[in-house]
Amino acid sequence: MSHLEITKESTATGEISEIFDDIKRVMEIPFVPNILKSQGMSESALKGLWGVFSNVFLSTQLPISLAAMILYRIASEHKCEYCSAVHKMTCKTVGMDEETLAALENDLENLRPMRIQKIVAFAEQCAIHPQTITAQDHDQLRAEGISDEEITEIIALAALGNYLDTLADSIQINVDDVFK
Repeated sequence: MSHLEITKESTATGEISEIFDDIKRVMEIPFVPNILKSQGMSESALKGLWGVFSNVFLSTQLPISLAAMILYRIASEHKCEYCSAVHKMTCKTVGMDEETLAALENDLENLRPMRIQKIVAFAEQCAIHPQTITAQDHDQLRAEGISDEEITEIIALAALGNYLDTLADSIQINVDDVFK
């Protein structure tokens, strides 16, 4: 059960209602996910979350499947029930198979292709142990043909994963029925 009141779409007014409408329009979904509704008590928090999510995840130059994999791996490592459910559904929506999902959740060493494994492992390292990142870690990604722009976006996605997990777990957001 959520520790904070979740703003219902039906009771949202003013700027909150407008942001909710924008979320549904941009994401092309008929509802506002609970994690975004959880920020409806604070216009600035909702604007901030929506801005980061829409700019880092929805506008990434990386394949959306890779971005979803990164967020799912980080949520799995953090054992965030809400984010794991949401990101797993996103992965399924973009066509990810069960073997890949299992590797992301439990056994990154079996994730293929190896290039994707290295990217996801780097993102996990950024999220869980950022102080251990070295120039060599960046160089290994560059050796895989990953540009500095892409490395920057991978790091931003790792940070977004932490942000989402922190919100969901701190508030104890209920998983939306559609993501169960």
